Amino acid sequence: MFGLPSTKMSVFFFLVNQETDAEEELKEAFKVFDKDQNGYISATELRHVMINLGEKLTDEEVEQMIREADLDGDGQVNYDEFVKMMMTA
Repeated sequence: MFGLPSTKMSVFFFLVNQETDAEEELKEAFKVFDKDQNGYISATELRHVMINLGEKLTDEEVEQMIREADLDGDGQVNYDEFVKMMMTA
């Protein structure tokens, strides 16, 4: 199949599955933060999740986290921005 020896094919499928699993994990993680399921993580949503995780952050710290991830400057983090942030973390 595809002209690859069976061991290389096994490695190929393993890597494809790993990528799929990582993508699914990122989608699920995004859903945890995106409480209202509108496709964006707001500062309020981020603060809520961080508190539930036991993190005591100031409003300024939460706003700074949003600013760092918010590439388009709309004050929220969309899925693509979330993925980029997670991949560079």
